[in-house]
Amino acid sequence: MKYTILLMLKAKSAWWVMSKEYRQSMFQQNLFPLLASYSEYIQFQVYNAEAFHAKVSDFVTIETQNLEKYYQFLQKLKATKLFAGEYFELDDIIMGAENGFRDFNESARKEQAILLN
Repeated sequence: MKYTILLMLKAKSAWWVMSKEYRQSMFQQNLFPLLASYSEYIQFQVYNAEAFHAKVSDFVTIETQNLEKYYQFLQKLKATKLFAGEYFELDDIIMGAENGFRDFNESARKEQAILLN
């Protein structure tokens, strides 16, 4: 089953006062190597939301079929200077299963067929 996870982020004031060059170097040092090490298991995209949402400055979509690898990735991400420091706060996590209702309906149909036989 494929899962999509939304990480809702809030940039803190310490992030906003940094130069764009510093911010880019933070991503290159802290985020990009971690993403590369999990690229076989997760797909990761970042979206800017600060002009559209008062509370959330950015959100991330993660797609995976391996929740164990996602969990390991998130724990390591939260330990980076980006999150363990004073730059970003993880505001919320939302997760969904792609077409989960179809898998459920198919499973229920098979169980019903077994009960009727």
